[in-house]
Amino acid sequence: MKLSLRPSSTLDLEIHVAHRVALFRDMEMGSEDGLRRMADTFRVQLRNWLVTGQCRGFLLEDEGRPVAGVLMLMRETLPTPVTPLSVRGYLFNIYTEPTHRRQGLAARLTDAALDLARDLGLEIMELHASLEAEGLYQRMGFVPTSEMRLVMGAGIKTPKLWKNRH
Repeated sequence: MKLSLRPSSTLDLEIHVAHRVALFRDMEMGSEDGLRRMADTFRVQLRNWLVTGQCRGFLLEDEGRPVAGVLMLMRETLPTPVTPLSVRGYLFNIYTEPTHRRQGLAARLTDAALDLARDLGLEIMELHASLEAEGLYQRMGFVPTSEMRLVMGAGIKTPKLWKNRH
């Protein structure tokens, strides 16, 4: 296996959309209809972000075939006493194909995104980790925060993933 890391471009849009669908499917979150609706909306949103540079990504390829990816969004937020910057990095869509898991690919992608964030001058990076991945990100220096979430939409069920956090 010969892995190569490269930045994403708009030409990789469908790869990142497929990764997003796969990661939610792996977590058993959402129906197939919900995944399809999410993919349709995400495709348009991500294309806009990639074109404007608000989002950057990386892919790891095994002999030219993408097997893992990450996206980093630069998003506006409120300044805090921790940092006056109103832009934070947000890592998402961190996905590795099942055949390539447990080989350090997520850590390698995260390191690449963190290096880019440092180069851009970002001071805070955030992500939402699955329960399975929390240990990895804590070993990389991420700390759990006090974020809470209230689902207010009629007919929307709180995913069991959100209910089982300790």
